Amino acid sequence: MTRRHRMVVSALHSTFWIVFWANQVWAASALELQQDFVRAAERVSPAVVSLKCERVVRVSPFPGFDEEFFRGTPFEGFFREMMPPRGFQQRQVGQGSGVIIDSRGYILTNHHVVAGAQAITVHLRDGGTLSGRVVGGDPRYDLALIQVPSPGLRAAPLGNSDELRAGQWAIAIGSPFGLENTVTVGVISATGRRGVGQGRFGDFIQTDASINPGNSGGPLVNINGEVVGINSMIVAPGQGIGFAIPINLAKKIITPWLN
Repeated sequence: MTRRHRMVVSALHSTFWIVFWANQVWAASALELQQDFVRAAERVSPAVVSLKCERVVRVSPFPGFDEEFFRGTPFEGFFREMMPPRGFQQRQVGQGSGVIIDSRGYILTNHHVVAGAQAITVHLRDGGTLSGRVVGGDPRYDLALIQVPSPGLRAAPLGNSDELRAGQWAIAIGSPFGLENTVTVGVISATGRRGVGQGRFGDFIQTDASINPGNSGGPLVNINGEVVGINSMIVAPGQGIGFAIPINLAKKIITPWLN
């Protein structure tokens, strides 16, 4: 074997080991990142709850065709005599998520999840079921606080949403379509989004972590397993465009309700 051949073989041998060890390092890093996601989810998931809110609403038997619609026509008298004057009552059940933020049984969620509810059922991670009551709510910020008669519940750690930066990992936990404690992963897409959603005050966190109906009120979590936002809404026509209320703003709003 000539000297040139030996140099080529040596270079190929070195390249092989460089690539091999690079792959090993990459695989180890991927596994470490995976464990970070697992630890973050396990740290918060026990404090995430599913909410079922019952409302009794009055429904017209023929939406859009009420007494005013027929007023001044030959059918006015018939409608008044034959149709229920005020419609009928119907029971509706809505679903959402929440997160325990105080061991005294306080649960943070969205205002639109519990607004007008006559009964709120709280499903815990361990399978337990409790009855909750609203102790505070603000539709301007789309925030509400529920309390359940069960002190000693495990509360989720709260982070600092002021430290969020676009590109950081984001984990959404909740009950989309009734699938309790679903975990999805994405990034912080932007911070400081204004004028979106039902809460028109304050800034929103934008994320591409998958948020679906039923996720509302659940926590947005950072890679350290700390709650940094409360998932609030999505842009329906788009994909991967969700919004959460910063936890620092939520803490300011709910402080009087806790006291």
